[in-house]
Amino acid sequence: MINQPLVTVLMPCYNASAFFVEAVDSIVNQTYNNLEILLIDDGSSDNTKELISKYAEKDSRIVPVFNEVNLGLIRTLNKGVALASGTFIARMDSDDISDLRRIDEMVATFNSHPELDVISAGYFSMAADGTKSVRVFPKALDSKALLFVSFFCTPVNHPCMMAKSAVLKNNPFDERYIHSEDYEIFSRLLLSGSIFMNLEKPLYYLRRNPQSVSNRFERIQIANHTRISARNIEQYFDKTYDYFIHKIMINRISFNASPKLIRQALGNLSELELEFEQRENADQKVKKEIANFLIEQRIDIFLQSLKYASWSNRAEITFLMLDYIKDFVSKRGVQYLKSKFR
Repeated sequence: MINQPLVTVLMPCYNASAFFVEAVDSIVNQTYNNLEILLIDDGSSDNTKELISKYAEKDSRIVPVFNEVNLGLIRTLNKGVALASGTFIARMDSDDISDLRRIDEMVATFNSHPELDVISAGYFSMAADGTKSVRVFPKALDSKALLFVSFFCTPVNHPCMMAKSAVLKNNPFDERYIHSEDYEIFSRLLLSGSIFMNLEKPLYYLRRNPQSVSNRFERIQIANHTRISARNIEQYFDKTYDYFIHKIMINRISFNASPKLIRQALGNLSELELEFEQRENADQKVKKEIANFLIEQRIDIFLQSLKYASWSNRAEITFLMLDYIKDFVSKRGVQYLKSKFR
């Protein structure tokens, strides 16, 4: 590549020894060479600090950073962003694996689309032992479609993200939204006009770790996710919804949702889709991406509703599903169901 700007890879590490070598090797062996690799130990109690030091001795691109005390992920991320020297900042988690061409392909995309602020990509979801990888497609690719996605969920895969350095330096992660900091910052950036793109090609391997934040702090994550979604919808549409209807709309269902509430939630999704497309003067490509996202969203709503439904509600919810059978048998629906149950 002729234009090889410096890319800072930001990788926070906390008790990361189990998968550290795989994660770091996937970065140091990238086909793209002009890297600054920030490995930040966040007060680990295992041998992560020693592993970072050993790698730093072997590769001059590695910048070891050691927090004196555990700062937590959000503060560590903001510290890393402040320290970054690169034109771009790429994220990496210490238990995942990057495709060896990931940085190359993302820099090439930035070079060909200089208007972009943030890029992410599809990925493979793999078991803790690295086996049984399942391809996961992005929720959408186009920036306008991703803005719509951001009213309901995280629009991009955070650990696979690369952004212009100035964008992250001027927009730090918000400590008020612990365990949902990625959803908060990316939806905030989209709402403020930043331009995003998802590459459909999978460039990352995300490990399903039973000790992940999503599993250990699910209640906090759901509460903050709900707050962010409500804020985004109110900011853009000037609308607020009944608490339980909103929880169905964003598929954060842990209660016995009545068929009536589900119908209202699904109707609200369709209304927001139409209003958004009119306001944004969406072209056919964006409309198609939004439609595909909503196929997945409706499928999730039905599956989650059935999980918590009383016996008296299950039959009616099942009959309601028949009105949306096209979602389940569509190409996008089948693709999504395979990624969830394979």
